[in-house]
Amino acid sequence: MTLKFFFGKARKDGTCPLRIRFKANELQDQKITIQGLAIRTNLWDKHLNRVLPEHPAYRDINEKISLYESKMRDVSEKYRVGNIDFDTACRMMRSSSSMISIRDFINQLENLDDKKRTTIVNYHNSINAFSFHTKIKEPLFSDITYINISKMRKSLSELNKSPESHNKYLRDIKAICRSAYKFKMVFELPDFDRSWAAKKSPINKVKTVLPIDIIEAIERIELNSKHNRSRKKVVKQFEAVGLWMLMFSMRGMYPADINEISSKNLDYNFESRIKAELADTKSELSLRGNPFLYSHQRHKTEIPMKIMLNMPPIRKLIAVLRYLVSASHPKDAFQSQEESQMTSYKKRIQTKTPEEVDHFKIFSFTEESDPERYKEMWNNYYKQLRDIGMPTFKVARKTFMTTSTLLDIPQSIGRTMLGQKDPSISAHYNNFDDPRLFVKVTQAHIKVLREFNIIDIYNIWLRKIDELFGSNWHEIYGFSIQQDLLYVNFYKEVENMVQITHTKIKNM
Repeated sequence: MTLKFFFGKARKDGTCPLRIRFKANELQDQKITIQGLAIRTNLWDKHLNRVLPEHPAYRDINEKISLYESKMRDVSEKYRVGNIDFDTACRMMRSSSSMISIRDFINQLENLDDKKRTTIVNYHNSINAFSFHTKIKEPLFSDITYINISKMRKSLSELNKSPESHNKYLRDIKAICRSAYKFKMVFELPDFDRSWAAKKSPINKVKTVLPIDIIEAIERIELNSKHNRSRKKVVKQFEAVGLWMLMFSMRGMYPADINEISSKNLDYNFESRIKAELADTKSELSLRGNPFLYSHQRHKTEIPMKIMLNMPPIRKLIAVLRYLVSASHPKDAFQSQEESQMTSYKKRIQTKTPEEVDHFKIFSFTEESDPERYKEMWNNYYKQLRDIGMPTFKVARKTFMTTSTLLDIPQSIGRTMLGQKDPSISAHYNNFDDPRLFVKVTQAHIKVLREFNIIDIYNIWLRKIDELFGSNWHEIYGFSIQQDLLYVNFYKEVENMVQITHTKIKNM
């Protein structure tokens, strides 16, 4: 086997392209040009395989040659032991990158660039999709070409996948390549112009639903037998509907945001509150911060969102969901079944340290802490929605957005409600703490919930749970007051609630 440097024919400017000859036998003989390397032969040391210091760019060129030498040793060894065939070896040598595969690079990237686990998982999913649709088993950076990306786009289209699916994979592939360039794993980037992307439909209709659609889905939930499996399935269906309502009620949050709901995001120091409530002596503590205000960075954009957590039906929805999840997903639930059944509040918080107590957390994990578990759980919830003819969770956000538009709520307020960037509010989000803005956002939030009749839907949901399981949850968690009156009163009190700056904790 021969694997060595040599020079091609001289060009008009007197330089010769540096090439690599890879010969396995008489039939397998390839000459590979190193892209971007053309050198005058009088500036080449043939014994060291290096450019002489007289060359103005000798350091950069020699660094690149050194990487190719390392690649040649790796290819030679892999071919010698039979790990790769001749064609694969040639393809590796033609790559302008290191020998490392894209998958191997992604594995290293978590440590190299402090990437989130979810980002790493998404990168792997996108490269796996690229591999599947191009039939390239172990993609290299040299495989990221317009032709191969086009193959992926065509394959996805033939499988009736949306243009958004292709563009999502492409965005991840671009990000991977940029990181590889940053860490000198590749020395040039593909063009990645608009032609690489899949064209979206000229008319992109936003799917939304009406309150009757949710109500009809709730009515489809039926307990077909007394078998435990049937009961658990029905509970999961109720959970899926409840989670949809919670996403809508919390201004279009996504599943990842729901997994991150926590008392730790309240405006005051929640741990200090629990410590005060566990104290043996009667005391009153005043903590700086609003007791109703919930601060959250939207998972997708990291844009801050502020929500009045006492906005009906948010707190009651969370309480019911915590109970349901503890019954159907004991391993995934933050609150255990034993804890959920305790009637004594003090006894309930005494079972944990102050740091472990959380009144709002539904699940024991997030997308970041356990992406595979997260994916499996939410895929199951998606299935439950399909089984009862319920719209997907993303539609909750779209429906909130559409309802806001129909109410003629200003776009700037609408974007702020949804956690979207809006330069007209603030380029750096400095104005999110302005009480006047927050009052307007909260009042708009009330209008959307009222327009969608979310309280009525919530009450129907509770009554259906009672009907199938013989419970009395509507009496405990339901709203007896008429929806319009409830929201009118809340609307009037918003300005006063926003002005609260301290949370008083009484220990009786």
